[in-house]
Amino acid sequence: MKYLVTGATGFIGPHVVRRLVGEGHRCRCLVRNNSNTKVLTDLGVEMVEGDITRAETLKGIAEDMDRVLHLATLGHMSNFTVTESMFDAINVKGALNVMEEALRARVPRVVHCSTVAAMGICQDMPATEQSNCNPHHSYGRSKLKAEQNVLTMVDKQKLPAVIVRFSMVYGPGDVRDILKLTRLAKKGLFPKVGSKPKLTPLIHVDDASQGLLLAAEKGKIGEIYLLTNTESIPFDHIRKILQDALEIRRLPLYVPEWMATSVASLIERTFPLIGKVPPVSRKNIESTLADRVFSIEKAQKEFGFNPQVDPEMGLRETVLWYKEQGWV
Repeated sequence: MKYLVTGATGFIGPHVVRRLVGEGHRCRCLVRNNSNTKVLTDLGVEMVEGDITRAETLKGIAEDMDRVLHLATLGHMSNFTVTESMFDAINVKGALNVMEEALRARVPRVVHCSTVAAMGICQDMPATEQSNCNPHHSYGRSKLKAEQNVLTMVDKQKLPAVIVRFSMVYGPGDVRDILKLTRLAKKGLFPKVGSKPKLTPLIHVDDASQGLLLAAEKGKIGEIYLLTNTESIPFDHIRKILQDALEIRRLPLYVPEWMATSVASLIERTFPLIGKVPPVSRKNIESTLADRVFSIEKAQKEFGFNPQVDPEMGLRETVLWYKEQGWV
């Protein structure tokens, strides 16, 4: 089979491409002119230069492809350095450009990769694909808009698309949340906030890749699927796992919830004044403090999604990888 993969040089992309190549598939990877393609050079894939925000650079990229996997996105870690219009340019308009090219090339199946951030803080326990969406920040709003556009194209133009929503994806190569938390843990700056469980959904990148490819083969057109672990884990348990992997033995600083949100608000206001990117925002803290539990029953039943990586083992593996890279 022939796959077009956007976002192939990001975090999840290389894992997906590696899996596809290992299974004997051919991959065409869309890369920008300033992308670091080192991660792809040894895999024998076709690399095509283009920019999802410039439709004219995408002409023909999906020709003769059996599948399109749209992973390219502007992630939530950029919340402080980009505007909502910039999120829209990449996550909304960029996705639309890719979908239109897939439609033009008559690709049999497309998977649009989204996120549980498009749902916001859900009241349902567990939340499902039918739960009401109320995104908590501009990143989530842009991802929900992109989903809505894709579903409109499915309905109006018969785009053969499936949507997957990942929870927090982690694993070797992750330069986002878990790296930040690991560095905080090493410095002793990863506090225990409040006394609530703060159930947090995670999915290892290997399981995320497996779910994505299963959706590409067996997912139903026009459907949305949640991809995460079978159970969310308490946020403080993540801290303990990271500290154990770092071989750090110290009691955490306890911070009441009200203090955490107040300090985050202060940081969010003052850091830009001194020319620095805030490491945290009030909305980050509010999301962290909420219990977030998602059902994967739909993906399990409809295409056999079965996450394998235990979070404790996966997080330890990730910290070890960070150590080997000299990142912590």
